[in-house]
Amino acid sequence: MTVETHITFKDFLNFNFKNSLPRLIIFSLIILVFLGLNLYNTEYDIREIFRSAVIWLLIVVVFMMVRSYFRLKNAFYSNKKIQEKISYTFTEEKIHTTGETFDGEFTWKTVHRVKENKDWFLIYQSKTTMNMIPKKYFTKDQIRELRNLVQKNNVKAKLRND
Repeated sequence: MTVETHITFKDFLNFNFKNSLPRLIIFSLIILVFLGLNLYNTEYDIREIFRSAVIWLLIVVVFMMVRSYFRLKNAFYSNKKIQEKISYTFTEEKIHTTGETFDGEFTWKTVHRVKENKDWFLIYQSKTTMNMIPKKYFTKDQIRELRNLVQKNNVKAKLRND
């Protein structure tokens, strides 16, 4: 089975923001608690304390989002391979990848794990290195076929059931 893909900056940005959202929420709540405790110990009115804490929280969240945007933009545009049209050929034994400037393959035995979410297949070659494959380029039959290949090869995986 062969699938032709092309990841845009918008795809890359949406993927990273969706995956970072839980961390952003937890971090924001921790900051809010610390600001609340710190301001609670002062002699300000309680409404003024929470107003100040919310303002600081919003400033920090906006700063983190803007910083993340520029960090992701730099990461995307500095990686020429991720911007290319990539063809993935999945067989019983291996995965063959072909881009405009590269050609490679790896066996299912070397895959660390596969993770599927609503919009992506993530094929990890190590704990930190992965191939990001948008599911929008797959047909429903191809999605089922890829899931079957992963299961047949006993790859550690977190796959969806739909």
